Amino acid sequence: MRRSILMLMLSGALTLGPSVLAAPDVSGKWTIDGDVQGNAVALKCDVQQNAEAKVSGKCDVNGMETVDLAGDVTDTTLKFAITVQGYTLTYTGKLEGDTVSGDIEVAGTGGTFSGKRAK
Repeated sequence: MRRSILMLMLSGALTLGPSVLAAPDVSGKWTIDGDVQGNAVALKCDVQQNAEAKVSGKCDVNGMETVDLAGDVTDTTLKFAITVQGYTLTYTGKLEGDTVSGDIEVAGTGGTFSGKRAK
């Protein structure tokens, strides 16, 4: 009986294991356009991803300021944050191939964004 339970637990762990490790690689150059309460937020980002699915990089914001990006990828969700003029913008989006779209949260309000990775 114990052996059956152990085998069942191991088979479940093996089934779940690869999906956790299979986060898509989002490394590359991204163009991301967003809107927060009628204010355009245009990003051009150079993103790197490590083996633990953590992302980092630099983003040019509205062609005026370069800021650091930090976040992670879980399954098909990309979440990252940047800080611009003292405000932290948190982006959470669904990845589909070389595109991403989702929501922006900043200072108690929100907006939406979409982006595309350069080929």
